[in-house]
Amino acid sequence: MSYASFPRVMPVLSSEQIAIIAHIFERVCDDCEEPKTSLTAARCAATLIRSYQRGILEEDLLIDIGHAVLRS
Repeated sequence: MSYASFPRVMPVLSSEQIAIIAHIFERVCDDCEEPKTSLTAARCAATLIRSYQRGILEEDLLIDIGHAVLRS
């Protein structure tokens, strides 16, 4: 997994919140057959984190956001 974005948010998000985002990230990458270490995957991780921080907590909506980032 491209965790480059995750260590930077560890002080802001709880380990449970990070686990939720990481699970969604892994699912989205698997759905789109995107390598989890690619630059696009890193952008996806960052977008998921920002979306979660801004109050988008619905898993289905976060999955849709992740798919949109990977397909763009």
